[in-house]
Amino acid sequence: MHPIHTLSSTLFFSALALISNSAAANSQLADNTPKITALSNATLMVEPGEIVNNATLLIENNKIKSIITDNKVPNDAYVIDMTGKVIYPGFIDPYTDYAIEFKYEAEKVEPPVYEIKRIGGNAENGAVHAEKEWFNYIYPDKKSADTWLNNGFTSVQTGLLDGIFRGRATSVSLAQLKTNDIIYNSRSSHLLAFDKGSSIQDYPSSLMGSIALIRQTLSDAKWYKENVDKNKDKGIDKALEFNIAFERLKNSDKENFLFATRDLNSELRAANLLNEFKLKGSLLGNGQEYARVDEIKASGFSLVLPLNFPAAPDVKNDNMERQTSLAQLRHWERAPTNPMALAQAKIPFAFTQHGIDNKVFWPRLKQAVNAGLSKQDALAALTTQAAEIAGISEFTGQLKPGFMADLVIANGDLFEQGKIVSLYLQGEEMQLEPRDKQWLTNTYQISLGELNLDLTINSGDKLTGTLSSGEQEIKLSGLDYQQRRLLFTADLTDAGYPGINRFTLWFDEQGIHGRMLDKDNVQHLLAGVPIESETRAAESDEKQPKTLVSQLTRPNVAYGLSQQAAIEKLHIKNATIWTSSEQGILNNSDLLISRGRIEKIGQNLSTPSGYTVIDATGKHLTAGIIDEHSHIALNGGTNEGTDAVTSEVRIGDVLNPDDIAIYRALAGGVTTAQILHGSANPIGGQAQVIQMRWGDSAQALKFDGAPPSIKFALGENVKQTHWGDNFTRRFPQSRMGVQSVFENAFNEAIAYDKAQKAYDDLSNSQKRRQVAPRPNLRLDAINQVLTGERHVHVHSYVQSEILMYLRLAKAYGFNAGTFTHILEGYKVAPEMAEQGVYASTFSDWWAYKFEVYDAIPQNTCLLNKHGVVTSINSDDYEMQRRLNQEAAKSVMYCDMSEIDAWNMVTINPAKQLGIETVTGSIESGKQADIVLWDSSPLSVYAKVDSTWVNGRRYFDRQQDNAMRDKVAAERAALIQAVLSSDAPAVPGELPRENLEPQWHCDTHYNAWGQNSDAVFKEAH
Repeated sequence: MHPIHTLSSTLFFSALALISNSAAANSQLADNTPKITALSNATLMVEPGEIVNNATLLIENNKIKSIITDNKVPNDAYVIDMTGKVIYPGFIDPYTDYAIEFKYEAEKVEPPVYEIKRIGGNAENGAVHAEKEWFNYIYPDKKSADTWLNNGFTSVQTGLLDGIFRGRATSVSLAQLKTNDIIYNSRSSHLLAFDKGSSIQDYPSSLMGSIALIRQTLSDAKWYKENVDKNKDKGIDKALEFNIAFERLKNSDKENFLFATRDLNSELRAANLLNEFKLKGSLLGNGQEYARVDEIKASGFSLVLPLNFPAAPDVKNDNMERQTSLAQLRHWERAPTNPMALAQAKIPFAFTQHGIDNKVFWPRLKQAVNAGLSKQDALAALTTQAAEIAGISEFTGQLKPGFMADLVIANGDLFEQGKIVSLYLQGEEMQLEPRDKQWLTNTYQISLGELNLDLTINSGDKLTGTLSSGEQEIKLSGLDYQQRRLLFTADLTDAGYPGINRFTLWFDEQGIHGRMLDKDNVQHLLAGVPIESETRAAESDEKQPKTLVSQLTRPNVAYGLSQQAAIEKLHIKNATIWTSSEQGILNNSDLLISRGRIEKIGQNLSTPSGYTVIDATGKHLTAGIIDEHSHIALNGGTNEGTDAVTSEVRIGDVLNPDDIAIYRALAGGVTTAQILHGSANPIGGQAQVIQMRWGDSAQALKFDGAPPSIKFALGENVKQTHWGDNFTRRFPQSRMGVQSVFENAFNEAIAYDKAQKAYDDLSNSQKRRQVAPRPNLRLDAINQVLTGERHVHVHSYVQSEILMYLRLAKAYGFNAGTFTHILEGYKVAPEMAEQGVYASTFSDWWAYKFEVYDAIPQNTCLLNKHGVVTSINSDDYEMQRRLNQEAAKSVMYCDMSEIDAWNMVTINPAKQLGIETVTGSIESGKQADIVLWDSSPLSVYAKVDSTWVNGRRYFDRQQDNAMRDKVAAERAALIQAVLSSDAPAVPGELPRENLEPQWHCDTHYNAWGQNSDAVFKEAH
């Protein structure tokens, strides 16, 4: 070997040995002696509801060793006097994105995007990131940590808040240590949301699409868990593909979720979805839980609550005031009471800084306490409850032996005037205010001769202070503070010491002492003691909430109900009854209802005991109007138009019980409606039949007895005629292609069902060697159509497509269902009648787009003449209230009989929805869905007096008139409350603008939009 090489090698290994020896030496020299710190003479907030006064908290290394109440502090402890201080457990924020060193790569692509790259076994959808475990991307960030530390937070649960399945959060300390030392729980909650975030993939574009994706993904994860181990069997027919997202979710039934939503309705949807899969966890709140607190409690989930109190509405200008809803005014007043309402309902919750400026956190929290939240519940929301949600309750959130020494040191009650002066993070102190300066936080009473004065120092950016006695106050000048010594001057002429006097004061544990030099340079000795601070304020009586001006109704909007409508026992006498049955119209007749059902119909009936009598002389009584085609009362989009087939999405997932359209429908005599998916694709989403139970929950709106149904569509909309130049790649692009979509979907559903049945027929040993068919919620719904379990309502216009669909349904052996719109139905009425299908149409809409140029107002009569069960629908917010007049138009246009005309909005749509045995006519035993009119319901002058659903009166004109006065009075009172209110210590949040439109069949809406702002367009 070359000598130079030999020398180089020798030097290298010598150096390596030297480094190794040095490292070993440094390791041996490290001080491993236990470090014991005693924080003495403090008030300890051990846990919410447990306070120990004048005690010592003993810390050993990074944990709490013990609580000492007899002042017997170990000799080797480093003692810090905490007289006048309150020690809290470190606060925990369970919903953050702290210190995540990762961002998804932004791809520049032109929409639409139907598929994404499959990299590393990832999921098929770009919003599913369940594989991410965020402890892998943590790196402590001092600047970011300060936003929490300054408010007393010592640990957080964190993860990247992007996507629907967002990955597994991690709970970490905010200490600036190496990453390995700050991770408290590497795998805490699975993060979940409806907002797809930065995903470039079009699907899902709607709220119901997001819910469907979550439902499918969780079903897939369960299937994956049940089948993945079969890959180990060498005799397996076909191996299961690896999917890291499903792998991470396969044990989710034993793990926690934290579900983020934007509003109260979606918060409840999230709860329903988690409960559907029997999953545990918490919900991110929105500040409006007080409006449906009973539903929140029934869900069984804890909450993470932002203190996002709204700014006072601008009502100084009457133009702006008119744009402010009663609901906004109510929320302004009630938002600070939301935490109190949850605490009173015994719903566990934690606070988060998410969504607000960290500087407003404590002012908002104090606002909540002033509004009635107890200090004990407030502390629990910062400590024990937060620790539970973050998955670290076994060692954080309390001042108990063995718990982490994560502490908050305050100079008083933080829920009053106390201020955080320092923190302990894993046993190491972080002073937010130099301890030397903490002497200035007390108010002192000093004795100067026979004069007693109160000394107050304010240590902001610049020292200021006063000497006071009673109501007299003297400002101090020239203040200077260094190392427990305070210098200042003051003019005490009014106190008997004329001229400018110079003070020198020293601070210690006993108080203050020092001297004053008067104008003649004569020295006067003085001393003082701290005025008793409010360190025990947490034990004092809680504040009583102020009386509120606003009403709390269901829903919490104008015309909401203060209590649920009661089931009535009624005897309606002397009415003209439109039965919508073979009995036709009965003059001067009576009706008895009880227990939500029609009991008896006849003339001169006796009034049973306990029944209320309504004299309906000169009035008309009908069955409630039924709307076969509506888009009211939903959130987040009426279309999931990102694919040609989206039968997995469900309108029933996105019902909006707060929609004023429900109340207005009742005022128009409508009791039942089918809420349909839009017409953006050939096979759309599952529909939902609802009843107008104003004031009830979204779940209670659903008509349980109605058969399931689905929206299909033909024509211009589904082939994307008006969607723009970019939408030319998705099949179908022609009317011919629509038939192919149906055939492909039906064939796939048949094959899927066959595979499911074949697997079910296998023996247990055979099942262990074969992967089960993957669940497919999209094909499940289509298969229900083919087997007749799910009714079809087909958006249609042109006769050629109507005939195509009739032949297709016949070929696949299912009932074609109801053609909705069907403006060329008159051309194919005999063919429709022969196949037993139904028609639901408009009275006189025509020429609003190319495919309706041949529409005629005689359509209803011609369909009816050929025996096609025909109804009139609204497909419109405003028209729904006037369906009685829409029905009457057929009497005018084509001499339809009044009975047949009225049946088009009662029993006929009931038949189309499969609920004719329950409602749609006035017959004994049927549900009491009835309407009392002041004149013939086919008159343009007719007005509804009362509307009952299930025997409950949800609309009454007299009550409505009274409510108008109440709404006006409440509104005026709230405006006065806003105008007379003091400006809050910090400004409120600007209300989030509701960009949702009034929905129509062809509303194209992106629920998540650019930067998560909803955008929409109409494609008329």
